[in-house]
Amino acid sequence: MKLTVSAFQLCPQKDLAKTLKKVVETAREAAKNGAELLLLPELFPFGILKDKKEAKEAASKTPEIISYLKEWAIRLKITICGGLPFKEESGALLNSMFLIPTEGPFLRYDKLHLFPPFNEPLVFKAGKAPKTFCLNTSSGHVLTGPMICYDIRFPELARRLSQEGTRLLLISSLWPLSRKENLLTLLRARAMENQCFLVAANVCGRCGEVDFAGASLICAPDGSLLSQAEDKEELVLAQVDLDKIQSQRAFFNSSIPKGAWNFPLETKVFSLKDAKKRVLFRKKAGQRVVFTNGCFDILHAGHVSYLRKARTFGDVLIVGLNSDESIRRIKGPSRPINSERARAKVLSALSFVDMVVIFSEDTPERLIHEIEPDVLVKGADWEEESIVGADFVKARGGSLKRIAFEEEVSTTGIIGRIKGKT
Repeated sequence: MKLTVSAFQLCPQKDLAKTLKKVVETAREAAKNGAELLLLPELFPFGILKDKKEAKEAASKTPEIISYLKEWAIRLKITICGGLPFKEESGALLNSMFLIPTEGPFLRYDKLHLFPPFNEPLVFKAGKAPKTFCLNTSSGHVLTGPMICYDIRFPELARRLSQEGTRLLLISSLWPLSRKENLLTLLRARAMENQCFLVAANVCGRCGEVDFAGASLICAPDGSLLSQAEDKEELVLAQVDLDKIQSQRAFFNSSIPKGAWNFPLETKVFSLKDAKKRVLFRKKAGQRVVFTNGCFDILHAGHVSYLRKARTFGDVLIVGLNSDESIRRIKGPSRPINSERARAKVLSALSFVDMVVIFSEDTPERLIHEIEPDVLVKGADWEEESIVGADFVKARGGSLKRIAFEEEVSTTGIIGRIKGKT
């Protein structure tokens, strides 16, 4: 399947009407040259949105912009894709990419990784999950994977999109000139490691107080450049042969590794001595260490949501796991249901759990003092003054997080229901 794709590298201006007119003129040129997709940069009509007030005002114009581009997408028979701010009904603002097709409703992806130097976390809410866009072309459907600027520094996102069947990565960005070489390296790497085609549209020129890199490009699965812009407003265009992906992956496939991810679960279970060594290296690398603890006798949905939330507070999640002996003292001779070895293995299977340390004391106080976490996490059902180790962590400049359980379920309740049926 051959498909002609394009990207428009532009410099955002304050005159919205002028910017949109320029986009339409470029879309007409791209369509004339056989392109079925035109990709635009991140927040292409506005550039950097410095605060919520500015972002809210810009987002109020998004429906009008989409409607206008939809009309031209239909007229020119070219799908238009680009970055715009979006306001949810709740009032939350999102940095989004919209796919505006020639037929059917638009599709939206919300940026997952917000860029701190541009104050994005203070302006926007992060997206919840990766998305794919199905692009309808004259030759058939093509699954594409949208990413926005800072997202490309996180290779696991591109890998996830590739595993879902993406053959074309779409990157909209606001990438500064000072890190131009980073941009070029990362874009080629994402194409090569996932063995797929990639289209990137970046901003050029000066916008506000920032000079932007330009360097929009179209890249092949082997990392070779099919087309690349310089540092001015420009349309880049190339034909991609999507069938080459399958033949290249048949030779060797690095996009979906057969076993590299499937490490033995035991590699996440550490003694306290070894955990301390690992934590030291993690901290020296600038990582924030999160600690929580529990019995986790019968792992259920409440545990999973709790641990997943805990991991968001830092860069490494350590779970202190009560030993069998400890649980028997606390809960009685009929517990635990599952052995400490089995419970550690199940916890290790969770991607957001980085380390498991089994302890035999009634409380994890010794673990907390030895590991010295930056963040201590417990359930919201615990009063702060009752949480072991809280004072120690806070005295060292750390923080305490209390998480409300999202699921109405407990191990004791599960065991009670099972007993009631026997």
